[in-house]
Amino acid sequence: MKKQSLPFIGPNKWWLIVALIVIVALIAIYYFVSLYQDVIESKTNQFDEVRQYTLANTSLDQIHSMERYHGDQLYYVLEGEDDQQQDTLAYVFQTEDGQWDNHLYNEESFYSEKELLTEWRDRCNECEYLGSTFGIDEEMPILEIKYMDTSDRLVYEHVLLEDKTHYRLTLTPSFQY
Repeated sequence: MKKQSLPFIGPNKWWLIVALIVIVALIAIYYFVSLYQDVIESKTNQFDEVRQYTLANTSLDQIHSMERYHGDQLYYVLEGEDDQQQDTLAYVFQTEDGQWDNHLYNEESFYSEKELLTEWRDRCNECEYLGSTFGIDEEMPILEIKYMDTSDRLVYEHVLLEDKTHYRLTLTPSFQY
């Protein structure tokens, strides 16, 4: 004899599988959103400490912008004005013993970012500009220009702010689509 029951009373395995997939998907979304927020917070959690150190221990009176730059070590690059209203770049970093240290450079002695980018566009007029940031390499201030060249390779071009010499690091993607 066949078992008789209403269709909505008997267990339906498909609904159970779909419910489990939805629950697992929600847990995964929550995990990845939390992970993303933690990573972003870890990138900016020392900004206040660096800002306070810079204002207390350098001639900078105003800070206009702050970015992180990874050269041979992590640098915080601050653009601001000193007590004589001169535009100044400050490179703040932690020494091996955990103490903060800095290098200050007067921007008047360097070529401007606008001028360096104009010359770069003249050299590479078919390239796709992705961004630029101030950095430091072997204690020499640089402008790091990031772009895609005509062969779809990611290129980091470092231009010395002092004399406009430049060199490139080209990365070929390891995947093809």
